Amino acid sequence: MIKLKKLVIFFAGVLFTTCGVQEIYYLPQVLSNIGRDFNTEARITVPSINQYYARGYRIFYRIYISDNSVTGISQSDISSISSTLVSDYNYFASLTDSTNTASVPNINTFRNRSYYELEFEGIRDITSVLTTAGGNVTIRFLGIIGERPVLIINGKEYILSRSNGGGTFSPVPEDRYFFSSPELNAYGNANSEVNADVAGRSGVSQYAYVCMYIVATGQNPTNFTRIYSKPTLISIFRLPDRS
Repeated sequence: MIKLKKLVIFFAGVLFTTCGVQEIYYLPQVLSNIGRDFNTEARITVPSINQYYARGYRIFYRIYISDNSVTGISQSDISSISSTLVSDYNYFASLTDSTNTASVPNINTFRNRSYYELEFEGIRDITSVLTTAGGNVTIRFLGIIGERPVLIINGKEYILSRSNGGGTFSPVPEDRYFFSSPELNAYGNANSEVNADVAGRSGVSQYAYVCMYIVATGQNPTNFTRIYSKPTLISIFRLPDRS
């Protein structure tokens, strides 16, 4: 009888271990109010995150070529910039909605909309700058000809750089700065081999805009896949002219 009781206890322990509640790996969305000055500057208070599987923050972007000059990011401004921007903006709406907890991005969410990870000049993985410690972040597209857009965190400045998809495409101009230029705006370059991060527009277009979202990222300690928080729209910036 004693041996039978011990056997029951043993199997009960195994059952509890194997059928326990699986841990859900969750990263908080950036919900602080974002201060925006038209489409030239955004200020974000990025919170610290203490989950052991968190790795920092990433920013995803896509560039949109346009015939129109706008100064804000209202719904009418978005419609004036690009119909592709409207489609992407609507696609991300449920993901950015903090009340919709059922909708969380994965590795393909941004990739499927041709959104790429922002880089800094000389720094591909920006989680080394946008760490789990958070901080006060400012992004500036001041619209001054030849002045490169930057991100400033806790007083330190980093020059923004476009992605090359980890070497999967070859952007032009080759310096990859966020400038409006004939090479960037050319419809023929807006393809998967050259400017894969650009939604082109046929004909000659003078203006370029970039839409950016920020997410907290981490690594699932069970299967080692990347995990994301819900994204937050930073702003839609107008790219300054190169010269």
